Amino acid sequence: MRSRKFDGEHKVRPYFRKQGKPALGLSYKNNTSVRVRAGRLLLIVLTIAAGLVCSVAWSAPIPVQLKGPDDNSVCLGCHEDPALKKRFPDGRTISLYVDPEVFNETVHAVRTCTDCHTDIKQIPHGKTAERVNCGRCHYVEDIAGTRMPRKPAEYRESVHKAALATGNTKAPTCQNCHGSHDIFYPRDKRSSVYHANVPGTCGKCHIDIYSDYRESVHGEALARGNRDVPVCTDCHGEHSIKAVRNPLSSVYATKVPETCSKCHASQRIEDKYKLARERYETYRESYHGVANRFGTKTVANCASCHEAHAIRRSDDPKSSVNKRNLPHTCGKCHRGANENFARGKIHVIISKKEQSLLYYVSNGFKWLTIMTMIMLVGHIALDLMAKYRRRRG
Repeated sequence: MRSRKFDGEHKVRPYFRKQGKPALGLSYKNNTSVRVRAGRLLLIVLTIAAGLVCSVAWSAPIPVQLKGPDDNSVCLGCHEDPALKKRFPDGRTISLYVDPEVFNETVHAVRTCTDCHTDIKQIPHGKTAERVNCGRCHYVEDIAGTRMPRKPAEYRESVHKAALATGNTKAPTCQNCHGSHDIFYPRDKRSSVYHANVPGTCGKCHIDIYSDYRESVHGEALARGNRDVPVCTDCHGEHSIKAVRNPLSSVYATKVPETCSKCHASQRIEDKYKLARERYETYRESYHGVANRFGTKTVANCASCHEAHAIRRSDDPKSSVNKRNLPHTCGKCHRGANENFARGKIHVIISKKEQSLLYYVSNGFKWLTIMTMIMLVGHIALDLMAKYRRRRG
């Protein structure tokens, strides 16, 4: 064994050496490298620990207490992300995104999120929120100024509510028609129940009917911006929509003429759009109209001839009342109807001289009936008088 040796630079040198093998001692340089690696390892451990602590702290439920609209930012912290979605087991996805700018212009801008989502008590909340119950505010005895006291009660009596009660998950509720976080006043063009938007809203479920309506004379007028043209709710009602076979429905067989008359018996509408006059009156005076007033459900009404949704102008080749199509239209009830069957005028008032031959024939038959009845009554009266004299004589 040799004693330690120090050079002029005072560097520590290993003193146990073997041939072909490195020294067992460590230099200052190697010792520093170990310390760096140890420091890095410690930093990684501390970072992971801090992350775990933050994760536990973040996942801890925080009570939600929204006192005003400004506090909605608590919820928007997550829901203002356009990419936020929910995926269902069947593969469907729905967006959970809420546009703050749009919401702040809606009818509910003065409300907090928890005014509607009453089941949300803390964040993070459960994966499934309960369906919002609009009836909490919109009910018959409401005093919150919602301006629609009868609407919820009408919905409860509708065909949509009846379908929902039977377990039909596709039956529309308030949100399906009015929206959720984008509800505007009906007079607002952005509203899903704005007059011009109603057919599209109903068409989300009633696709085929919507297609027929768009190509009809009513749908074409609506596309041109006509505000007088009827949309779904004008004929079927809004919240109180009944099944077609329900006698209380506005489109029940015996009530169709009355529903159509709201426009087609309006002098303002007839004058403004130069519509054929007295269509409702002529129908009422016809055999069909008389039978309809007496409650016959199988007799032809407006929709039987003109269709319900695919109503077209009479000069349209596709119209059910086009001259070429009348035999087929009438033939739905009158088997064997041909071109001669539908050749005469349909909407006529035979009490007017403008109808020429029909007017005189009708009046002649009327007076013939009157004179026959007078002669019959006179004959009976004379016969009774003769019998009375004979008995006295």
